Amino acid sequence: MTCQLSGQNLGRIYKAKQSMSRFEKALRFWQRFQRAQRGTTAIIFGITIIPLLAISGGVVDYGRAVKTKSQLTMALDGAILAALKEYSLDTSTDYKNVITEFVHKNLNEADKSYHGIELAFSLPDISGEGELKASVSTSVSTHFLGLVGFNQFDINVTAAAVVGGKDLEVVLVLDNTGSMNGSKISTLRNSATDLMDILLPDSGGDDRVKVALVPFAEYVNIGMDKRNEPGLEIPSDFTASSGTPYKWYGCMGSRKHDLNVLDEGYSTRIPGVMMVTSGWGDNAKWRCPGTPVVELTGNKSSIITGIDNMTASGWTYIPSGLAWGWRVLSNQAPFTTGAPDSDPDTQKVIVLMTDGENTRAPEKWDNDSTANNSVEVWGHSIQVNEGAAAPANALTAELCNNIQAKGIIIFTIAFEVADGSDVENLMRNCAGNGGQFYDADDSTQLEDAFKQIGLSLLNLRLSQ
Repeated sequence: MTCQLSGQNLGRIYKAKQSMSRFEKALRFWQRFQRAQRGTTAIIFGITIIPLLAISGGVVDYGRAVKTKSQLTMALDGAILAALKEYSLDTSTDYKNVITEFVHKNLNEADKSYHGIELAFSLPDISGEGELKASVSTSVSTHFLGLVGFNQFDINVTAAAVVGGKDLEVVLVLDNTGSMNGSKISTLRNSATDLMDILLPDSGGDDRVKVALVPFAEYVNIGMDKRNEPGLEIPSDFTASSGTPYKWYGCMGSRKHDLNVLDEGYSTRIPGVMMVTSGWGDNAKWRCPGTPVVELTGNKSSIITGIDNMTASGWTYIPSGLAWGWRVLSNQAPFTTGAPDSDPDTQKVIVLMTDGENTRAPEKWDNDSTANNSVEVWGHSIQVNEGAAAPANALTAELCNNIQAKGIIIFTIAFEVADGSDVENLMRNCAGNGGQFYDADDSTQLEDAFKQIGLSLLNLRLSQ
């Protein structure tokens, strides 16, 4: 077949080629546009990614700065109080060196990433009014904000305190029940020791700060050397008609209501608890802490020994510990080393710590389900099915109110208790007269609570 190209056909082919050429040009233009778009996007992304990284990473940088300032503030507060503490005992103390070493040591322990941060101290002399002011400056380098030219946060912290203030009498009322067994009692020992390091930095003691220790479970062990003290009713050891031998191990019961929630009226004496000498019966001696009360003393080693000897066993009866904590602060028998309540130069303090609900009730508690739905327990009406905690909680609350009425500061700590539980609310309401409640959910928070209480008490001691 022969194809002839006429002029008309040639014109058609030419037009077709022109159309194809325009399409190819358009296609190539679109491809170039796409490549240009990708390049533009890359440029825009490159321009915006730096500030985006700086903003998001800046949160991390800022958090590090805030944490450092918080740690530095706490360290400086403790340092200046420790310095004034030593200065009040010996005016030749190099308090500037005390502050410097204390801050370095405590900031280093608070955060291992502290290494490399340089601190600049401003430590003026103690003024004529007895005020010591100290300032510490440092800077925290940024990792992300440096991308936009912000290379560091400058931090300055200032603290001040005044030499003088009141004498302190502090009693630690500490839960030694079976639920504290294991790591919990170990953490409690460490935490209480940290508190002693703040209040009594020198083992030789301080006449203006005295501390007592009251471990409690179902009962409190006041020590067998107290057997013949006034205000106590402790029979001689005996053997029952059944042949069972009974002995006094230093453990004390309670008087009747209202005397069981008061620090007075000791002509009505406090009964000792006689226990079987062996076995695990209802009167087994594990119901009472093996560690006896340590009376108010400024001798640090005496308190530390008592803390180190604490062990965990028995049930929980908070009123027993709280009542004896109050008595230890008293100047009435059987403990007479406390200052009179009327002494304006002495501040009395109770630090109460527990890890759980009351699990024992007063001995007169009647749990007979045939009763008319409620019973009277030393003036407190409770439902029969409420269990042991109800009357014990009522007595605890009454003790807290009576103690606060005497102007005694109460700090309370709930250690690993359920949020919103009765014992948490009980401890929260018990704190008063400037004392705080601490909800310690774990071992670290328990240690922090004791340290915070220590700094609060030292500040009270030095600034009032």
